[in-house]
Amino acid sequence: MDGRFVLWNKAQIHVLTHALHYGGSVYEGMRTYPVVVTAASGAKKKKEVAGIYRLDDHIQRFVNSQKAIAMKPPYSKTELKKVCVELLKKNKIVDGYIRPIAFYGYDRLGIFWGGVPVKVAIAAFPWGAYLPNEMKLKISPFQRLSSKAVKIEAKVGSYYVNSNFATEHAKNVSPQADEALLLDDNGYIAEPACANIFFVRGKTLYTPKRGAILPGFTRDSIIELAGYFGLKVIEKRIKPTEISKFDECFTTGTATEVMSVVKINGKKIGNGKMGDVTTVLKDGYSDLVHGRLPKFKKWVTLVQ
Repeated sequence: MDGRFVLWNKAQIHVLTHALHYGGSVYEGMRTYPVVVTAASGAKKKKEVAGIYRLDDHIQRFVNSQKAIAMKPPYSKTELKKVCVELLKKNKIVDGYIRPIAFYGYDRLGIFWGGVPVKVAIAAFPWGAYLPNEMKLKISPFQRLSSKAVKIEAKVGSYYVNSNFATEHAKNVSPQADEALLLDDNGYIAEPACANIFFVRGKTLYTPKRGAILPGFTRDSIIELAGYFGLKVIEKRIKPTEISKFDECFTTGTATEVMSVVKINGKKIGNGKMGDVTTVLKDGYSDLVHGRLPKFKKWVTLVQ
């Protein structure tokens, strides 16, 4: 926190922190996975180390998001990346999650953030399964935030109130679902509450184009991975009425990775089971993040 390592239960802020009242925070979420490497002591000896997935990209967006809400980043990208690595070492974490957050701190009441100090913290902790292997979505009556209202590609904490409204509705209104699917201000499919979405027909993937989505790094990874497996990807506007035409559906996200969607609004997608294309990409993504695909090793930062 703010340039020094502190114990978990000492990581505290003042109750009048500006971001707590007015939502001025940005954050990132990064996964670290066990990666098998050859030990320095010999070519035949193997060991597991932490591999942070797409560290450079996440830190770049973290800095960009800070600038999007008028923050002057207190730390350089090099400093932030160094802290992420050191934090994993201190906590002896190999398979886990890293959460950097920057927020307007304690200074005064009043909505304008001008002149309020910027605080930065990074936490790391073990991470298990986020959702089951298959999920159900429900189209939400709550519209995805518009790019005319906010800077849509910044990862701002207060934006997720929109996601919470949608998720609460999905979990509590029949037919109940695991997560919400939000439409944009023109009625096209945007994204689930905390992920991106892909549809599959034959050997072609379809995903909403940029404009009303947060274009995630897992989404980007799947687009490249699809090409690696000889699959075609089309980014386009997708109407809710088109859903019945698709054979498969899945979501992507740092926390959820690749997650099969078997129902939307209570209706089956395809045969209502995880499809072959989703399975290939899910397995491929697992190989990718664990450093088993040489072509994509550039995305894995080893902690040794």
